[in-house]
Amino acid sequence: MEIREFLVGGVDYPLLPWLITTYESNGLLASISDFHAVHEDARLFAVRTFLQLKGSWRILNNTMWRPDKRKLPSVILVCCLLHNIIIDSGDQLHPDVALFGHDDSGYRDQCCKHVDPTGRTLRENLAKHLQHCKEMALSKQSLFLSFIEPRVHTCCCATYII
Repeated sequence: MEIREFLVGGVDYPLLPWLITTYESNGLLASISDFHAVHEDARLFAVRTFLQLKGSWRILNNTMWRPDKRKLPSVILVCCLLHNIIIDSGDQLHPDVALFGHDDSGYRDQCCKHVDPTGRTLRENLAKHLQHCKEMALSKQSLFLSFIEPRVHTCCCATYII
């Protein structure tokens, strides 16, 4: 299965082929716990980036809560393009402009437990790939240590002999 671009979403979002959520947290295997950790890091990075984007481009803070469905995608796209131009030109983004506490007090979280079969397969493949990468890294580390370890002991012994 080809893994294309996707968004990461919290557990309250539906699992879709383009929106990957975490597993339910009932008795998780180590590979799933690793997947959750990587997923959460990516999700928090996206949240921080969006807060930075909203802080830099205040129109997003106002427009997002009273969206005009025809204009909103264009406004977001233009802000993202300008944001990327700033980064590509080497200018520094100021972390203190990130907009915290931006949620509307009248907004209430909604939960959707829908699981798309293709999304489930994609999430399983991602978790397996992550586990494979972790095992390969541990295997390489083990191989490296088995190569280095005798020399370290030899050096230690040589130190004692001197």
